[in-house]
Amino acid sequence: MKRIYTIIFIFTIVLLTFYIPFVQKTMGDSSHKKNYCIECHIKLNGKPRAVVLEWENSIHAKNNLECHICHGGNPDVDDAKAAKDKKSNFVGKPKKKDIPEFCGREGCHDQALAQLKKGPHYNSVLKIGSPNCVDCHGDHNIQQSTYHIITDKTCSSCHSVEYSRELVNSIISIEKNIEDIEKSLDYMNERNVESKDMTQRYNELKSYFHQLVHIFSKQEIDFTKKLVEVEIEYLDKELQSKIASIKRLDLIYILTSAFSIGVIITFTVYIALIRRRRAKIQKDFQSR
Repeated sequence: MKRIYTIIFIFTIVLLTFYIPFVQKTMGDSSHKKNYCIECHIKLNGKPRAVVLEWENSIHAKNNLECHICHGGNPDVDDAKAAKDKKSNFVGKPKKKDIPEFCGREGCHDQALAQLKKGPHYNSVLKIGSPNCVDCHGDHNIQQSTYHIITDKTCSSCHSVEYSRELVNSIISIEKNIEDIEKSLDYMNERNVESKDMTQRYNELKSYFHQLVHIFSKQEIDFTKKLVEVEIEYLDKELQSKIASIKRLDLIYILTSAFSIGVIITFTVYIALIRRRRAKIQKDFQSR
């Protein structure tokens, strides 16, 4: 009897050894490694706590980019002094004039930094610390780059309201056209229509425009706007042509389906009438 229990016990241990890792792999490990930077700051008051709440609603949080990605430090130790040790490359809050280099480090937003250096704003940042990245994107509540993050009020702190409004409206106009193209591409992808070439052209167009926006020279934006409008016009015509073809095929499919259903219903009714008539004839014949 003891031997049977021993065999059952060994079999159970072996089964659990293979089963538990399998469950964790297929369902995912629900345990989340603690970030002690967040654990500490959320218990504080004022700005130290607010930065965590802002970060939680940011594009960085959605992409699982936590504090140490930007600020360095060691989030794995439950000790503020050890977490901010120099060996952990803790940066903390950068100076205003250092923010572009802070955000534009290799592997982060280096392309945006390269574009910013081509425009007039970079020299201004080096001199007075603004306008830097956080003036448009925010510091911890960083949102995805769209025209919603910038208004003429942002620019009018340095430029005239008229100039600011014209510049921002140019950006918004281009961005909305790009969004319309994206919606058309999404529609085609939902219908499983081949759109690889157009998607590639769209991605190149969007990347080109977003990079150039960081230069923030009105001349560059006006020039880019003309190029982008030509590309948008081409993509729009191609997409609308394909979408029209899809809709025609949909209409043909609907009409064909309706006709087929109509034929089936007519045939079914016809068979039912024939059977009914045959049953009636047979009944009359038997009554004689």
